[in-house]
Amino acid sequence: MKKIITILLFITTPLITFSQSFFDSFEDMDDVSAVIINKKAFKLMAQISGETKEADAYINLVSGLDNLKVFSTENPAIASQMNARVATYLKSAKLSELMRVKDKDGNVKIYIKEGVDEDHVSELLMFVNSISKQISNDFNAEAVIVSITGNIDLNKISELTSKLHIKGGEYLNKVEKEHKK
Repeated sequence: MKKIITILLFITTPLITFSQSFFDSFEDMDDVSAVIINKKAFKLMAQISGETKEADAYINLVSGLDNLKVFSTENPAIASQMNARVATYLKSAKLSELMRVKDKDGNVKIYIKEGVDEDHVSELLMFVNSISKQISNDFNAEAVIVSITGNIDLNKISELTSKLHIKGGEYLNKVEKEHKK
């Protein structure tokens, strides 16, 4: 029995850390903006006692998260690399497509890994590609990867990305609307 447990741990450990490091190489590229928030930062945020209901709601929102990674670029060559990396990751990760949006502004694909119940997921991956409009006042993105892991409430995901000012996060409003139907 100990051998079976040891073998299972040996096999699953790389899978657990795989998604966390799969996109990290983009962090070191010159034409890529990166935001990485890890579990320790979320724990620190959760320990801060809120003085308002809004602060308490925000703390409740981030307390179950393990990692949040955002990589964005205006460089078409790097956007192509991101597209290829996402495609490779999707082949090996057990994610299912939650939704896809294609319009004149760009292409958005959102994938999830099931969580503890139908309102929660353990991983959310969003890839926004070929954005033709300006996302914020000073940034025209070609591609954005958003990777969130932890206990993620699908009913509050757009609130999180809005509060953290994540580029491309406005597309997650559609996830909430579709999920509530």
